Amino acid sequence: MVSATGAVPRRAGPWGIGSAAWILALAALVLAGFWKTYFSRLSLADLVTHLHAGLMLAWMAMLLVQPWLVRTRRMSLHRQVGQFSYGVMPGVLVTALWLSQLRMAAAPPEMFGLQAMLLYLGTAASVMLALFWGLAIRHRRDSALHARYMVATALVMIDPAMARLVLALLPEGVRINPSWVGYALTFAVLGLLMWCERGAPRGRGVFRFVTLVFVVNFVLMHVVPGTQPWQAFARWWGGLAG
Repeated sequence: MVSATGAVPRRAGPWGIGSAAWILALAALVLAGFWKTYFSRLSLADLVTHLHAGLMLAWMAMLLVQPWLVRTRRMSLHRQVGQFSYGVMPGVLVTALWLSQLRMAAAPPEMFGLQAMLLYLGTAASVMLALFWGLAIRHRRDSALHARYMVATALVMIDPAMARLVLALLPEGVRINPSWVGYALTFAVLGLLMWCERGAPRGRGVFRFVTLVFVVNFVLMHVVPGTQPWQAFARWWGGLAG
């Protein structure tokens, strides 16, 4: 990541030009997590699912390529590639909401509670993505803040991928909330990032703020989906697809 003035971070922090290794690890997690439900059955997925997946993969590719462009000092190309985010991220958000509506509409009555929970998780993830991306764009002239907020968009992907991986690997009869595992990993990564940059002169408050956002959502995900207003919203939202 780089500021609009072309300034390059002085050191390869895990949040900037040194982020390639863990972004690749995240990509591997996404592949493993979504293998059973998507990648291994591509012919069964609908067009909206393919569109959403393609846009998410494009976003992850940008998160990997952009730091490399900064490291190799290709600042003009970095800014040109960055312009694509104005189409890719809104596309990710719109297709995510579209998918949630289709899934809600197709849910049988006995699966309504579960689907209402999944609707909340997807909506909350979309809100966090929009928030972190919006803050990254707002601070695009400040590389220390811009890069960290872009990394935060990647952190949102951990729980959906990890939760699916846990469900795929969980032995029969063992019951556990997969999002607890996903959020445990998310908080562990955030803790490591904050420890690695404990001496950074600028931007240290970003990951503290990001951690607070995840904590608030972790609490809300155990409260909101079961409330009457949310369930009424879920019925209304699914009804729009009909």
